[in-house]
Amino acid sequence: MNMRFERGGIPGSHSSTKDIGSQEKRWQDVLQKSLGENYPVNILSFENMEMEDFKQFNQKLKEFVKERTANINSTRMRKIYEIVKNSKNEKELLLSLPRLAYIVGREDRDKESVGLVITLLSEAILAMKTNDDFKGIQKCAEAMVAYHKYFSKN
Repeated sequence: MNMRFERGGIPGSHSSTKDIGSQEKRWQDVLQKSLGENYPVNILSFENMEMEDFKQFNQKLKEFVKERTANINSTRMRKIYEIVKNSKNEKELLLSLPRLAYIVGREDRDKESVGLVITLLSEAILAMKTNDDFKGIQKCAEAMVAYHKYFSKN
């Protein structure tokens, strides 16, 4: 069996692969600039926010989806939403994090946009503590897919 070893001695690894940690940090920075520093908390309390807070965050979310997800096809966006929507409880949603990461890893067309969406959801999932938080994530994901469809060119 002829195995080719790339840099680092790991079979099949690519030396051109970006440092995932720094890429994720960059996505977090973009999300903070777009949605505010407390975006994970706002996602968790999505359906329980005070009216004015909701209006402000919803507007930021709408602009984020319009500007940052235009190149994600609707099938990919729906797949992300389905993973979140079909989770029955907090633990199941937490266990979906590897599946969400896999979606980013497989993305060839627009890894940047998909990475932003997955990072947004992942940060909220990791901050989740209650069933209300779980429901907030689901409602926010629903809003994102709705705005994506609203702004799509198809």
